[in-house]
Amino acid sequence: MAPVRLHRSQWWLLIPLGWMMVGVVGHWLVWPMVFVTVFLGGGLSRFGGCGSANQRQRAKLQRKQAKWQRRQEQWQRHHEHVGVGHSAEQRAQWEHATGPHVDLTKRAPETLASLSSSPRIPADLRERAQRLDREAVSVLTYLREHGAPTSQVFEVEQIQSDFGPQALRSYLALAPGTEDTDEVLDGKTGHQLIVEQLDLLLAQVDAHLHRASRLGSDELLANHRFLTEKFGRGGDSELTI
Repeated sequence: MAPVRLHRSQWWLLIPLGWMMVGVVGHWLVWPMVFVTVFLGGGLSRFGGCGSANQRQRAKLQRKQAKWQRRQEQWQRHHEHVGVGHSAEQRAQWEHATGPHVDLTKRAPETLASLSSSPRIPADLRERAQRLDREAVSVLTYLREHGAPTSQVFEVEQIQSDFGPQALRSYLALAPGTEDTDEVLDGKTGHQLIVEQLDLLLAQVDAHLHRASRLGSDELLANHRFLTEKFGRGGDSELTI
């Protein structure tokens, strides 16, 4: 097919040459020349048309392949650019859009309130645990509002969320019926030791409250000095118009 297309101009020269031979030789060459003319005129054009169509099809296919290859390269470059460095940022954006991930299989942390509601906790321990929870909340609120040091806030948080609940868990870990009978340390039962632990935590929270009260006292004294310097010590100055 390719050679016919390349020498198509040479094949067309046969048509006028053949009709000249018809005039010389005779009319018996008329019909063969008609056939040759039709074949060369139509056949070659079809061959050329098919060749052009095939070329266009191949060019179109090559363009599609090049476009697909460019897309693959762009996707690969984007993937390499995102990498591990952007995974945390994308995860944060996703959590911000969808809300924080909540693991429903994870148990909720045990608090003083939840542990003290156990039927195994006696009334005196329950009262101490609930009072420790209330006072810790009150002290934490005061500390945060008055800009207390972070270390002081953290220690009270530990008492409420860690040390206090651990004392109640230690009591619940005792074998049932042995809390007031079996001696654990220095002749004291498990019940007595937990009472001491909760009283110690209550005293520590109270100490933090007294220590933090200086924050409010400093603010009061600063305001008192300001008013005294501005308006005097009262009774000595008169309002003038």
